[in-house]
Amino acid sequence: MIHNVITSIASKLNEFVQNKLSIRDDTVIVSSLVDIKGNLNQDIENKISIFLLHIEEEKISKNAGTKFSSGTNPPIKINLHVMFSAYFPNFNYVEALRYVSLVIEFFQNNNMFEDSNTPGLPLNGNKIYAELFTISIEEVNKLWGNIGANYVPSVCYKLKHVLFNGEMISEDVPRILGVASNKRGRPLIDGEMISRNAGKLLGLTDDEEK
Repeated sequence: MIHNVITSIASKLNEFVQNKLSIRDDTVIVSSLVDIKGNLNQDIENKISIFLLHIEEEKISKNAGTKFSSGTNPPIKINLHVMFSAYFPNFNYVEALRYVSLVIEFFQNNNMFEDSNTPGLPLNGNKIYAELFTISIEEVNKLWGNIGANYVPSVCYKLKHVLFNGEMISEDVPRILGVASNKRGRPLIDGEMISRNAGKLLGLTDDEEK
């Protein structure tokens, strides 16, 4: 479910950047910045890399207005904190800033996602909202140290109200990020190396939304 949400939005972002820059190359990858040994992931060069920072339960709207079948567990809603980073080597810093700006522009134009406008999302009528999430300077320093990489231009968004229930129907994840392989023959979804402590470093708790 989480992989469907992130890869579907990533695919839509990739198409947006391609159209804006009039290019054909894929510019978005769902991946950690470093591998399990702490080495920089070469697949992220000259791309926007997307990775999960934190998962929290949505407390305010918990079960509100959500119907569920008798005998099944009540559905839950979660929020996903997702980082969008642009890594451009060889001192191409301005281009990295340009790509981060495109991410912000994308979410300004697309702040609500559902199965009707975002292929690959679960077919459950769930509406997912994107909201810019601000990380303080102190939190940024701790976060990037914990990730194990030097800071690169990036922006964080909260994807709100992701619905989990027992009757979800999911489509295949988008081709660009789910099936296609890179030159090494590995899928472009590449990594689960984000620290489990990232949420704590951001000061996020289950009571945040109360």
